[in-house]
Amino acid sequence: MDFGLTLAGVSDRHERSRGGERVLIREFRPQDMASYRDFVKEVSPEDLRLRFFAHGAGLVAEEMNKLAHLDPARETAFIALDEDTRRLLGIVRLKKELDEATAEFAVLVRSALKGHGVGWLLMRRVIDHARGKGLRRVYGDVLAENTAMLQMAGDLGFHVHDMWSGVKRVVLDARKFGA
Repeated sequence: MDFGLTLAGVSDRHERSRGGERVLIREFRPQDMASYRDFVKEVSPEDLRLRFFAHGAGLVAEEMNKLAHLDPARETAFIALDEDTRRLLGIVRLKKELDEATAEFAVLVRSALKGHGVGWLLMRRVIDHARGKGLRRVYGDVLAENTAMLQMAGDLGFHVHDMWSGVKRVVLDARKFGA
């Protein structure tokens, strides 16, 4: 099953966030790396900690390396761009597990736009993509203190499971795709 990129523009979605931003959701492209560098400068250290579970510039560099070397057979990423300025507003990455039916997601939104619905738009896109690829389960690990992410996951139909101290796993199964 090919998990890779579609032709440029085929999966583009034009949306409007709850905050009123005109948003283009499309697959991440190698030329987006420069925008990603600027994007993470607009993400607070606390939001980076909530996403990467730790502090440190090395974590951002590691993520940039992952994005630069996405394996199209197993990974994909979608970005949200402001349609007017073309600034990167958020990103979600999806990586298939070895069982070929499960994938892990990770999402990050520009700090000033938290609560505007950009994360919601990205998550809906990645869920639709997973459903289209025949995946049975999508999950993500979330710090228990990240109540905004846990609330959004619950609103999208994910079930929350305790993992280890301070970490929850949110899981969406096939019966919830498209809900």
